Amino acid sequence: MSSRMPPLIQDNGLPFDVLLQALTEQLDKAQAAMTIKARVGKLPLTFAIKDISLDLRAFISVMDDDIYVRPAAPGDTDASTLKLGFTTITKPMIEENAADFVARDSSPSLKDALGDSISEGEQRQLERIGVRTVNQLQDLRKNAGADVIARLSRMPVNRLQQALLRASAPRVTRVETNIAANNGSASNDGNRVHVRAPMVNPGRLPRVRAAGFDVPLLSVGDEEFVLAPHATQMGMLAEIDLGDGKPMSMHLSDGAIATGATA
Repeated sequence: MSSRMPPLIQDNGLPFDVLLQALTEQLDKAQAAMTIKARVGKLPLTFAIKDISLDLRAFISVMDDDIYVRPAAPGDTDASTLKLGFTTITKPMIEENAADFVARDSSPSLKDALGDSISEGEQRQLERIGVRTVNQLQDLRKNAGADVIARLSRMPVNRLQQALLRASAPRVTRVETNIAANNGSASNDGNRVHVRAPMVNPGRLPRVRAAGFDVPLLSVGDEEFVLAPHATQMGMLAEIDLGDGKPMSMHLSDGAIATGATA
């Protein structure tokens, strides 16, 4: 049986989270079976498991910040004793304490926003401190600073600075065409380019030029602005100045990310 297991599991055991998931899955199956027995058999009284304690003799190892557990074999005397205690938890308790997986943050994920500028390992390091989206990274930088993020995530400061620079770059989040204005007529060919710009300052209007002309600025909001380019400017490479004298370049097309000075 063990020969069919992957070499990594044979040598190091199971990741600790996988072990816990397997144990709780078995308990869920036992609970489901008892529920079916009570409903089908219409028993007036039955039994349930409230608490379970498990002392597991195992070898503990750490690889790439992950904890692995390999159960001890007969005769192994150097194994540690891992004490696990399980208790019941209700649905309201789960909803109160578990992470919220509803997509409330509309900002792009770290991988979508940073691309190849961040490795899978660096992404996991940031996720361990609760940073999964660009907005969360920006909020943490504002509240704690890059040095604190680097220390908590154990990322080199220079690599984190590069990630922050790319995350701060303006990016096109949505492109709309042929939109009628409120008065029923088209304005600037009815085009709208929505740009997310974490570094935009409401007190300084951004200036955008494409195809040799200024691109009309429709509105400026919290970390974003909306352009109303002419048809000849759509998709063209534009120069963006957020008012700090550090121009950037970006195509006026969906998903485009500005390049150049962003800090």
